[in-house]
Amino acid sequence: MQDVIGESLRLFYFENSPSLISLAIDGIEQEPMSAAYFFRTEEEMNDAEQWALSLCRGRVLDVGAGAGCHALILQQRGLQVVAAEQSSKACEVLSARGVHHVLNSDIMRVREELFDTILLLMNGFGIGRSEQGVVDLLRHLKTLLSPGGKIIGDSTDIRYFREESIELNLSDIPSSEVVFELHANGMSERFSWVYPNEALLEALAEEAGLKFRVLMYSDEFHFLCEMFV
Repeated sequence: MQDVIGESLRLFYFENSPSLISLAIDGIEQEPMSAAYFFRTEEEMNDAEQWALSLCRGRVLDVGAGAGCHALILQQRGLQVVAAEQSSKACEVLSARGVHHVLNSDIMRVREELFDTILLLMNGFGIGRSEQGVVDLLRHLKTLLSPGGKIIGDSTDIRYFREESIELNLSDIPSSEVVFELHANGMSERFSWVYPNEALLEALAEEAGLKFRVLMYSDEFHFLCEMFV
């Protein structure tokens, strides 16, 4: 699999390239995304992100850390942060930007470490790729929680997108799952993602042996939640 986002982050940071990423969801073209989005400041983040960061305590695992916008803020606040990122190119950026603890790994391979807070921001539950994959992800993250620890993340109810895409034949696809296609810098990538709404995410968390609570709604479709044992 090509690393479209990782290469875009590398070009933006080290070569000052605008590096626009073309994006399609279920075959429908979306607005291009700039790599600059991954470098936004706290003031540029939405309310859910800002609140999530304010709730972090103790040792923090930032899952899918990207360019480190969340990890750096928490680090500056004196928290010990481990930035877990599967992309080796993104990890180069994380290290260059001053993130102290960078872990270049698939999160499912992280073992024998404990964290007080595990962050899954920017619709991070989607790394499970499917509804069952989210259950497997949560079961694994549960093993990384310290006593009293919490998983904090956000998700989006994509029914508005499904309604706009009603002409597509999606009858065999769970309503929470989509297929992304990314193109940038002569590279392309295609992968599945999942956007569980609050009711589905609560059910998946329960299946994984976790309690679930919505913390806030930043708009009609987007929400922040926490999970704990």
